[in-house]
Amino acid sequence: MRRAFLFAIALAAGLGSAASVMAQNANKLTSAEKKEGWKLLFNGKNLDGWTPRATFRKDSTGDWKVENGSIVCPGTGQGWLSSNQAYSNFHLKLQFRGAENVNSGVFLRSQPEGQPHQTGFELQIWDHQPAGYNTGSLVGAVKAQPTKIKPDQWNDYDINASGNHYLIVLNGQTLLDADNSQHASGLIGFQCQPGNHVEYRDIRIRELKQ
Repeated sequence: MRRAFLFAIALAAGLGSAASVMAQNANKLTSAEKKEGWKLLFNGKNLDGWTPRATFRKDSTGDWKVENGSIVCPGTGQGWLSSNQAYSNFHLKLQFRGAENVNSGVFLRSQPEGQPHQTGFELQIWDHQPAGYNTGSLVGAVKAQPTKIKPDQWNDYDINASGNHYLIVLNGQTLLDADNSQHASGLIGFQCQPGNHVEYRDIRIRELKQ
């Protein structure tokens, strides 16, 4: 019994150490990635390079903050957070974490004014969207293959937007491979909604030639 107890403690310590190493490696680029043209959009310390913006409520941009190397939406306000720079053709990678029923999204090619899911695409993070535009979908445009996020764990989004073509991969699974010409260039952003705590980190981008 004592041996099993000690093994459980050692296992927990090992898992904790692995998680700590992963956290330390987040928000950093390797030399090889830098040579390939990757750039960090989030420095892991503050919101430099990002702008909180309003969605439906003009008096609310979301209560964004940075904690433990992550951009955090606590779920106490509504709004979105946009990159300061616009992008046209790009390869974007990021990690997000939320509960099983979390409702958020990654905005692609959105404009600074207006509703970001209308001026650009909302890449869904929600497994229960009533119209079927679930996680991995471009909301209102293209539905993704069925999937489920890993609740309360870091999920990896791999996003390619090249011309009219979109390739969306979540945790190694291709969810969407389709064409849509609605939006050509704009900001990258994240959605913050009341009652939905969500975190983002390890946000990196490589611009593509068209």
